[in-house]
Amino acid sequence: MPSIYAHTNDGYVGRHNQSSWSNARANSTGTISSSTTSGHSAGMQSSLVSVKGGGTAYTIFRTFLYFDTSGISSNVDSATLTIHGFFRNTGDIIVLKSTSNIGTLGTADFEEIAGWDSSGTDGSGGGDMESSVTKYSSEITSWSTSGYNDITLNAQALADMRDDSYLYVALVNFDHDLKDVEPTGLNQNGLYYLNQSGTDKDPYVDYTLAAVTATDNAVFFGTNF
Repeated sequence: MPSIYAHTNDGYVGRHNQSSWSNARANSTGTISSSTTSGHSAGMQSSLVSVKGGGTAYTIFRTFLYFDTSGISSNVDSATLTIHGFFRNTGDIIVLKSTSNIGTLGTADFEEIAGWDSSGTDGSGGGDMESSVTKYSSEITSWSTSGYNDITLNAQALADMRDDSYLYVALVNFDHDLKDVEPTGLNQNGLYYLNQSGTDKDPYVDYTLAAVTATDNAVFFGTNF
């Protein structure tokens, strides 16, 4: 089973310590980003927390990764995105298709998720993006902080691995960020990125190509059997 490791420009974009849920979510530009960090304790986050001096603040973090799939030209039978957890595991997440703009990750890439439009954000589901985005996985309801998390990629991801030179991925909080439901506490999942020291915690995709059938060979050689 071949493996493809994430590009070294993987990382996160976030909007940190915002005064309202709308300020945190309904904005195309982040306030903080990194494509060189080794890991983040809350790389997928949607939280409301108390702040020093009183009051509360909203924070959203999204993780972006991409994988070189230019060497794949035939059907992919199955694939697993494998992410090593780190420190926190208090939220549910989902894998979505991001845009190619994350190739040079910065604060301007906060909303670089295919189909994303936060203009309807109201904290009560008015800006729910579940039916607008391209999903690469189902909802992930458990998260290990001490080992790898294996995420089964769906048929759309498999097709994009075959058809596109890169697989662009976003990992976001499911219950609050994706669904536009204002959080009331901590929802954080941590992970390691490719820039962590060594290779034992690097993010990667394992995949298996579909078997070539007799019919496939017949078409390839221009012969009908």
